[in-house]
Amino acid sequence: MSDVAGLPIQIQLNYVGCKVVNTNLNITYAKHHLTNLVHRNIADILDKNRRGDGFKDGKPTLSSEQVVEASIRAGGHPHSLPAGDDAVVTYDFANATQPDADGNTVSQFSESQKNTIRETLTHFSDVARVQFKEGAMATSNHMQFKIDDSRFDWKDPFYVPSNNEEGAPSQVPLLQRHAQELEQPNNYGSHVVAKAAAFKLGLPSTASVAPGTEYAEDSLAYSLRSPKLEARSNMQFWKRPLENKYSSAPMMDDISTLQKLHGANNQTRSGDTIYGFNSTADRDMFNLTTENDFPLFSVWDGGGEDTFDFSEYKDNQVINLTPGSFSNVGGGVGNVSIAPGAMIEIAKGGHGNDIIIGNAADNELFGNDGDDTLYVEANSGYNQLWGGAGNNTFVIGAGDPAAETNLIELQDFVSGRDKLDVSALKAASGRDQINVVSEFSGRGGEAHMEYFPAANITWLRFDTNGDKDIDVMISVNGKIELTDIQA
Repeated sequence: MSDVAGLPIQIQLNYVGCKVVNTNLNITYAKHHLTNLVHRNIADILDKNRRGDGFKDGKPTLSSEQVVEASIRAGGHPHSLPAGDDAVVTYDFANATQPDADGNTVSQFSESQKNTIRETLTHFSDVARVQFKEGAMATSNHMQFKIDDSRFDWKDPFYVPSNNEEGAPSQVPLLQRHAQELEQPNNYGSHVVAKAAAFKLGLPSTASVAPGTEYAEDSLAYSLRSPKLEARSNMQFWKRPLENKYSSAPMMDDISTLQKLHGANNQTRSGDTIYGFNSTADRDMFNLTTENDFPLFSVWDGGGEDTFDFSEYKDNQVINLTPGSFSNVGGGVGNVSIAPGAMIEIAKGGHGNDIIIGNAADNELFGNDGDDTLYVEANSGYNQLWGGAGNNTFVIGAGDPAAETNLIELQDFVSGRDKLDVSALKAASGRDQINVVSEFSGRGGEAHMEYFPAANITWLRFDTNGDKDIDVMISVNGKIELTDIQA
């Protein structure tokens, strides 16, 4: 189905039985070249994060909801847990002095390696109502971790000895070299442990989501269960070539499916939490200390006013606070994501030329050093923007003119250096230009600009739809000139 200009806005995906509609007007305006280049670049990022509407690289794209629905329908691996809240899995570590269930003698994990495996399992309890309890081998819902080169299989990382019945303990073998890497960040051994835990909790292989069809989101960028590298989704989980990193925690589609199966854990980090530099999160993978650290995670957060702090990186970054979106952080591409349903309110860029995209919450966006681009949609919340040093561009996206008018504050705008792009507001008005007027006439596409010398504040009020009411309100700390505004 298309609009009059031929832009696809609705696609039926029969094999998942779900219809998805593109409703982001900023993408529509940008695709019709009705906005400036800086806005079109933002809209292109938003469009690449869009799911469930059409095709990507020749493959059908599935929304998070479609993947979850199909995953539940596919069912989990044999010997996995059934759906239900407050599920419990017990686990232990094979003792080197005793043979395993198949009679093989195995090496033993060090205490530090065991701690890494323990923390990997807690990542699942953080996102869903499941528990992993260490203890003696149980008769069912049990996992035993061991070092066993003879039984390792990266595609199917746990197995049940053939002489045991349904519900028997699952064996999770790691190669010796993977065990030795367990204490390194984003290592493959922890990735295998996490994949085994996901399967044990009832998540199916990604191949079961759309049998006979390759869908665009089947990659490690969306699910740690995928056998396909993140490059398939045009992502990059490394800062330097040949230094591939692997997630040791659920990614966004894993999180959504786990929460559908076992319920969401809304108590996780329910206060104000910082992820990245100066982290207050209680997991090592969220803690960055130097610019050489490489972040790789998908965030689930239970509430509070939360922050992405990527302020020490010198790379050019894209920080996208939209739930269900990806960010390019610390030299990676798509290496940080936000699970659907989670909300991060504050973002801090670094020393490069960063693009920072807000969401529907009350945002505080900090560009810091570099020539940064900060973007919020009109009336998406009370938004405060700091460009920092450099030649910065503040981009205002089109919002719903029927929504309550929320103030946008540009806290450190420097006239003659910074720019304010309102080309999306012009596109929303349907006019060829935005006219500055002393009072609204009812024609739409009009702006009223007023400077208050005593407070050193400029107010910009926009009537986009011609109802003579204020549709968009921007406060600028300082005096802004017409030459600073791009429309």
